[in-house]
Amino acid sequence: MAHLSSAAWIAHDVGLATAIGGTLFGRQALHPSLREGIHDQQDRDRIADMAWRRFSWVNLAAHGAMAATWFAGRAMLGGRRVSRLSRPLTLTKDALIVASLATGIASVVIGRALGRRVREQATLQDREKIETLRRAVGVTGMANLAANVGILGVTAALAMKAAKSPTFPLFSRRMP
Repeated sequence: MAHLSSAAWIAHDVGLATAIGGTLFGRQALHPSLREGIHDQQDRDRIADMAWRRFSWVNLAAHGAMAATWFAGRAMLGGRRVSRLSRPLTLTKDALIVASLATGIASVVIGRALGRRVREQATLQDREKIETLRRAVGVTGMANLAANVGILGVTAALAMKAAKSPTFPLFSRRMP
């Protein structure tokens, strides 16, 4: 049974790493490289749209794996059972995962709308809408990154608490 629990923990961590890594890659490597290497704005937008459309499915799956494994484990082992100090961390992680899902999905939805505008662009008014959508994607992306980094920190704190807990090993053996 411990193998399934380990697999879930791995899926959770890989999902979280993918969500964080994808956002960081886009912000720190992809978009700056497009700005430096491609001078035509429409070409940059088109290439960025293609890249994000491909990654959005991976990103959504990563968010789903991270959240599903947390909430499945959470249903089996609540924070109250582990320690009094773990309860606030557990609730914080619950809230951060909900925030991560909401901002992750919003970022994909807004990004898809941005991509449609980029592909259909024709007028100056469309450029203004594109810029508004681009800012919205940037804000939701940063909120998602902040939520995911928060999840990472709380996950580490909970793991350290679990390692010190005399009762956690007893309850975790019952988990699949």
